[in-house]
Amino acid sequence: MLVRHINEIKVALSPYNVASKSSRLFLNRVNTNEARKMNPTLKITTDILPDPKAASHIQVVYRDGKKLALDSDKLKIGHLLQAVNKHAKKLEEVEQANSW
Repeated sequence: MLVRHINEIKVALSPYNVASKSSRLFLNRVNTNEARKMNPTLKITTDILPDPKAASHIQVVYRDGKKLALDSDKLKIGHLLQAVNKHAKKLEEVEQANSW
């Protein structure tokens, strides 16, 4: 995952909702020592929703200011990671092109 190009991640989830599994797995992937080493300034905010039937959602803010909002209950973890990485890959390509 290209967390180097992400400034902020906000995750709101209901821990007892079965549909929020992708959100929990996403948090697990983003909040690792490796990710923290890649981007020590990454701000991760987690909101626990009190309603067990509440829908989970994720908001990602990239370094260029673009915001991505995802309804994570409707996505599997692979699709969720792919959606978040899509814009980060574009930023990575621009960074590599500018370094030549």
